[in-house]
Formats: sequence, C-alpha cells, structure tokens
Amino acid sequence: MQEYLLRVSKSAEGDIVKYLALGTAPSHVRLSTLAPLSNWGYPPGSEAQILRVLDHGIIMGQAGQKDEAPHDFVPWQNIAYLSDGSGLAKEMATKK
Repeated sequence: MQEYLLRVSKSAEGDIVKYLALGTAPSHVRLSTLAPLSNWGYPPGSEAQILRVLDHGIIMGQAGQKDEAPHDFVPWQNIAYLSDGSGLAKEMATKK
C-alpha cells in the first residue's frame, strides 16, 4: 500500500465530511492506495488535493487551482482507506 497526504478542496469538503462522518471538513486527508499513484506532471513543490468525491472514486489534482498538473481519477477499487489527515499535516508543518 501507498499513503498520500492530500489537501481537501472547497468543492470536496461536503463529501469528505459525509464519508468520514465529521462535523467539519478536515484540511487534509490521508489516502492509502493498493497501487501507487503517479506524480508525473506535477511541478516541483506543488501540493495535490482532492478536487471531487464521486460514486466510483475521487478526482485529485494540483492545489491552488493552477491546473498545471493533470487531474487524476482514482477508483474506489484502488483505495485501501481514506482518513482525516489534519493532525498529520499540522505535525509535518511544525517540523519544517
């Protein structure tokens, strides 16, 4: 399994709240996949985010709406788990 820390976009907040049974949307989620995802096409230093949550999977792309990176569809069949990653993102930010 591979694990990724992704920012949650405004357009995905409602779905993330629903799927994770939270009161408010997290800033980040941890996404674990069975097969690795490619970061090909992402500019150096860019940050990926969940753009949409759909019935059959998620759409992820570049944070900041720059659209320099491709939008990727990740089907639920490739997702091992999705969890709140806000605490991990805060922890990582303090270590920089």
